[in-house]
Amino acid sequence: MGDSPAQIRGARLQKAVLDATLARIESAGIGDVRIADVATDAGVHETSIYRRWKSLPRLLLDALLSRVGEQIPLPDTGSLRGDLERFMTDLIRFAETPSGRALIRGTVIAESDPEVEAIRREFWLRRLSSSEEIVRRGIARGDVAATVDPRLTMLTLGGLVHLHVTQLGGGLPPGLARHAVDLILTGIEPR
Repeated sequence: MGDSPAQIRGARLQKAVLDATLARIESAGIGDVRIADVATDAGVHETSIYRRWKSLPRLLLDALLSRVGEQIPLPDTGSLRGDLERFMTDLIRFAETPSGRALIRGTVIAESDPEVEAIRREFWLRRLSSSEEIVRRGIARGDVAATVDPRLTMLTLGGLVHLHVTQLGGGLPPGLARHAVDLILTGIEPR
C-alpha cells in the first residue's frame, strides 16, 4: 500500500521534496518552480514543505546545494593539484549530464523575480565559499603562495566550465580539467 501525503516524514520527506524540486528546476527552470507543483510531485502536503523550508527560495537553495554537494564533493587528496583536478573532473562530469546542464543553466539565467535572484546569488556565494577551502588547504600546506586569492582561483576554474555550458554549447574539450589546472598552477606556484 502506498504512503499518503501525511505519512511521509523526516528524511523521506526531505528526499522526496528535494528530488521533486530538482526535477522541476530541470524541466521548467528555476523561475517557474511552484511549491504546489513540488508538493504534488513529491506526494506531500504544501504545509509540510512550508513547515520545513518556510519559503520557496529556501527550498530552491537547499535543493541546489544538496545536488551539487552530492555530485561535486570537495576533494581532499593531500595535494592542491590533485584536489583541483578532482574538483574540475567532477564538475565537468556533472556539467555533461542533462540534469547538470539544466541546473547550471537554471542558476545563471537572469530572472525578474528578486527572490529567485537572491537565492541564485546565495547559492553561488555559498558554493564558491565552500570550494575555496581547496585553495586554503593548499596555502596551509605550502603548495601555493600565501598571497593567492582562493576565490579568484575557484572562479577561474569553475567559471570556465560554466561558460562552456551556458555560452559556448557543445561538449567540454577533452583534457579540460588537467589543462585548466596546469594553467592555474603555473601562475600561482611559489617561485
